[in-house]
Amino acid sequence: MAGDEKTPIVTTTSSEIPAPPTIVVPAKGSKKTVTYIWMPNTNGDLVKADASVIKKSFAKLPADAQVALTEYLIGIANKQPTNSARQSLWNDIVDGAVAAFKQGQKQSPWDVLATLAKNSPTNTGQSVTYTNYDRLTADALLGKTAKAIGFDIALLSEADKVEYFNKLQTEAKNSGKSTTRKATEGGTETLVTPSIFDANSFTQSFLWAKVNFEDTKKIPSTAITQIAAIRSLLKLNGINYLSQKEINQLGVNLASGQTTIETLKADLTQKAIKAYPQLATRLQATPGLTVRDVAEPLINTVANLWEVDPNSIELDDPNIDKLIRPDGILGKMAPATISEAYNFAINHPNFDKTKKAKDMAFAGATAFLKSTGFGTGA
Repeated sequence: MAGDEKTPIVTTTSSEIPAPPTIVVPAKGSKKTVTYIWMPNTNGDLVKADASVIKKSFAKLPADAQVALTEYLIGIANKQPTNSARQSLWNDIVDGAVAAFKQGQKQSPWDVLATLAKNSPTNTGQSVTYTNYDRLTADALLGKTAKAIGFDIALLSEADKVEYFNKLQTEAKNSGKSTTRKATEGGTETLVTPSIFDANSFTQSFLWAKVNFEDTKKIPSTAITQIAAIRSLLKLNGINYLSQKEINQLGVNLASGQTTIETLKADLTQKAIKAYPQLATRLQATPGLTVRDVAEPLINTVANLWEVDPNSIELDDPNIDKLIRPDGILGKMAPATISEAYNFAINHPNFDKTKKAKDMAFAGATAFLKSTGFGTGA
């Protein structure tokens, strides 16, 4: 796994609390000293339960509870999630719930686990390498990675999860760290082959491949953020011919690391040059410059005369487009000058609706009346 990648903190909400094991409370009259904890019942309500019985119920914990323990082990504790490691963690968080109960705090073992995750430092310098995964570990890794990229794990079917588990097993065995021993004259020699398998990257690639580009609601949140940024870049460069599916694909490529923002900006600049050949020299001379940047003086001139917000004027407005590229994509005619933009805007019907135009008309009418002897007073 990548050593410098931060592991996301595991959190547990009330809606994610795994179903409880069978709770047994000693009958009244028993002389046994009972240590209590709070445990959620089938309705999610916290009820008193015997801590020793809860510890012994580890084997009866449902799969989602085992996955929650496994996520903590691989994401926070950085331990191989063996069955004994899960049971040890379970005993620890039950003990934590006992301490909370004695202090008058209403915390279940899952609340204790969430607190542990929140207060634990993020592992950045080491990772556990596996060459074999059980289903619980695979599901935990899938859930942890899905949270990191904002992918809704509920969108995966059971068949998808089985597919992931099988592919994970195969890839880990093919590329994971292996240890072999061979006989030598002096005894045996141990050979360790370093792992080239990055389970986190593998899992991310699997999840990104499951993205439905046609449904924005099913795209991971990290990609949604990138899609919004891409839309803005497209708008700033006057590129309006990409379909939503193409834009979604660009967002996923950016969020998944298949491309970078610098590469994307350079690609959009080339597209802008083809659409606005008149601006090619300026766009090439200044990396990151957009069509909107170049057209800003013209847009501001028009907006000022028409008394509108410059941001309300789009590049594909026919009036603005005519000023930026008088002969369209042929690119042989230079964009309008500020003076030409001024003359165009002041002679346009939109100017007649402005306060400035009405004031100018009134002033002109008053001057005319005065010149003819009217309106000069007695």
